Amino acid sequence: MNTSLREILIVDDEPNNHRVYERTLESLELDFVKVFSGQQALSVAHKHDFFLILMDVQMPEMDGFETASLLLNHPKTSHIPIIFITAFDRDESFEFKGYASGAVDYLVKPINGEILKSKVNVFLELFQDKAKLEQACKVRQAVETELRLNKSNLERIVKERTHELQESLTELMDTQNKLVETEKMASLGRLVAGIAHELNTPLGICVTAASYLNGDSQKMQVTVNNGKTRKAHLDEFLSTTCQATSLILTNLERAAELISNFKLIAVDISSEKNREFNLYDYIESTIISLRPALKHTEINVKVMGDSQILINTCPGSISQIITNLLMNSLLHAFEESLTGNITIELSLKDNRIHLQYQDDGLGMSEEVRVLIFEPFFTTKHLAGGSGLGLSIIYNLVMHKLRGDIKCYSKPNQGTRFEIMLPINIP
Repeated sequence: MNTSLREILIVDDEPNNHRVYERTLESLELDFVKVFSGQQALSVAHKHDFFLILMDVQMPEMDGFETASLLLNHPKTSHIPIIFITAFDRDESFEFKGYASGAVDYLVKPINGEILKSKVNVFLELFQDKAKLEQACKVRQAVETELRLNKSNLERIVKERTHELQESLTELMDTQNKLVETEKMASLGRLVAGIAHELNTPLGICVTAASYLNGDSQKMQVTVNNGKTRKAHLDEFLSTTCQATSLILTNLERAAELISNFKLIAVDISSEKNREFNLYDYIESTIISLRPALKHTEINVKVMGDSQILINTCPGSISQIITNLLMNSLLHAFEESLTGNITIELSLKDNRIHLQYQDDGLGMSEEVRVLIFEPFFTTKHLAGGSGLGLSIIYNLVMHKLRGDIKCYSKPNQGTRFEIMLPINIP
């Protein structure tokens, strides 16, 4: 077994924590490299090819944020994913600082061993798959070079290498499928976290109103028992009861709507089954599930066009296309002001569905536009871009949904995606 593909760097100023991590991850058979400060981490990281760094946030002299930022800005270490370990509860400002410093995830102490092991194993598999993919590319380049140098003996060389190329292609496709599944589960995870956050508000209001109503009811019960009930007391109690029940009903309806959309989208993301559904309504449900991502922006998302279109296909693919397009706009089109407009327009043309996605953001140059559907191509490495979002959209539209997709964009003139889909997709 190649240990160079299993090296993990643990950065923590407490020796006891190192022992905990080693015991927790023992079954993964990793090669542990342990350091006790940010300075040591910077020195060691340049000499190894780690698949992951577990970084304690609170360390003397140089904390985890500063260390991660320096690693991210160095060409030899910028590709290494970092999981922050912190003893503080997560909040948005804390997470934003961590992600800006290069973190890909957070874990809060005390560490759940199974969660830690699962996350580390995912990054290990991705690192090894990437290494295999790079090796497959090297094999392909070697074959092409050999073909150019041996034109006189081309037929013999082609016969010898065809089998190797087929194996490399199969491995490449397998790796791509794994990446698509990883992205799908990441989308589901973001959906779960966002819906949970959104539900806190209406349910909290319901709890407060119900508590107040309970207290008021107990006071009224005492008044009735003491025989001191007056019409003014009763009128006041009835007025308060009506207001509280109305507030509870309104917020419970809001929570029910969120849960309904969450159940619909979550099941569809996890399922590969086809069904007939209203495309307009389904896209609106997907956008509702993305409210947490849009909540702190001034971006207006509007669905327009034919609201009666029925499509028979895998709804999870449609959900992932809309989700990836919206998240791509948030990351690239509105990176500075987070203010703008996104429109999704639906129509039927020649018995095919025409879905047009348009934003009025920054747009892109022609050099960038021609590469956007390439796997791993991104202009936002430092901001956490994976380069897989639009590549996954392209594969879903072209191969799974049997459709077509085109992109039109110019600097400072926004970006438009035009997607053509058949109404019935086997």
